[in-house]
Amino acid sequence: MKKILFILTGAILFSCQSKQEQSFEDIIENGDLAQVKTKRDQLRAQADSLQSMVGLLNERVAELDPKAAKLVKDIVSKDTLYHHFIKIQANIETEQDVQVTPEYGGVIRLMVKEGSFVRKGQLIGTISDGGLSDQLNQAKIQVDQARAQLQQAEIQRDLAKTTFERQQSLWSQKIGSEMQYLQAKTNYETSQKQVLAAKQQVSAAQKGVSGTQAQLAKTRLVAPFSGRVEQVITQSGQAVSPGTPVIRLVNPSTVKAVANVPENYLAQIQKGTLAKIALPALERTFDSQVSLISSSINPGNRTFRVEVPIPDKDGLVKPNLNAELQLNDYTSENAIVLPQSVVREDSEGKFVFVIEQIQGKEGIAKKVYVEIGPESNGQVEVLNGIKAGQIIITEGPGKLQEGDRVLRSK
Repeated sequence: MKKILFILTGAILFSCQSKQEQSFEDIIENGDLAQVKTKRDQLRAQADSLQSMVGLLNERVAELDPKAAKLVKDIVSKDTLYHHFIKIQANIETEQDVQVTPEYGGVIRLMVKEGSFVRKGQLIGTISDGGLSDQLNQAKIQVDQARAQLQQAEIQRDLAKTTFERQQSLWSQKIGSEMQYLQAKTNYETSQKQVLAAKQQVSAAQKGVSGTQAQLAKTRLVAPFSGRVEQVITQSGQAVSPGTPVIRLVNPSTVKAVANVPENYLAQIQKGTLAKIALPALERTFDSQVSLISSSINPGNRTFRVEVPIPDKDGLVKPNLNAELQLNDYTSENAIVLPQSVVREDSEGKFVFVIEQIQGKEGIAKKVYVEIGPESNGQVEVLNGIKAGQIIITEGPGKLQEGDRVLRSK
């Protein structure tokens, strides 16, 4: 009686509220999200209340008229693909989550803020170069001077070569003195050495430029990958040394669920195994596959590490979120699958009610004992007792018995 009064009271209250509030049409027309959600929740509650009232009335009819057919809902059993999933607590991590550090010391000037999105290679900040720019300019001047000296040495070499070749030709004809020939040869050899020395000076000067440029490049802090600035660790104007964390950069597009799975599932869980990631905080579930399994067992808790990528196109999934990881450890291609709620149990075992001797919408309830397999997400596989095509009662009076006349609600 208390249950009936509670349901009736709820229905009356909802009825009164609906008279005081805006009409259904007005709420739809206004387009106010909060009002739409509130109205939806109210209607759901009213529907639940009315459904409970109908159920009580059906039970009362069955009590008052034992011969009357009892109203039931049913489904037709059929062969289907069945996946069983184990559930394990998981944590959300990201492939790319690093603290960006400089390679050069000085005063830093940041060009990003927390929450900023950056591209790979984008300039994040600069560090005072401590005179490196001046050193680079001086090094470039030295390169120009060395090149000028090389050019002059090459001119002197070419002149000495021409003189030597002329004296060599004359000496071969016994014209001129040997002293003139030897002097020309010595001058040519000396000029060649001077050209070589000048080239070495140019090379050394260029290395000085390259070295200074490399040091100067270290004063530019760039993003190692595309992502979001999760945290600014060092503020602009502060002095930093090589290795000092400046910002924390996270790539939210590479999030993954990580879990430790008991070793007894090692044979069932492999790379490519179907997986679901449920995120209660977001009220979302993602379908994916196992991408990585650790190559060893943790001796402390006898588990192995599993990683599952999350296809988060909207960027809603955050690192360190709690998650429930569901892993497919068993699959049956032609299984009879029923809602777990339809399986009842008595002293002889588990059973379901089927409908037989069907005439029109009426039939007779029959108790069938079944052997059930693993349960997953409210579904259970029936291993024995039920065949495809049988009509299974899913909802009906709590006191339903074998041989009762039933009326199918659809």
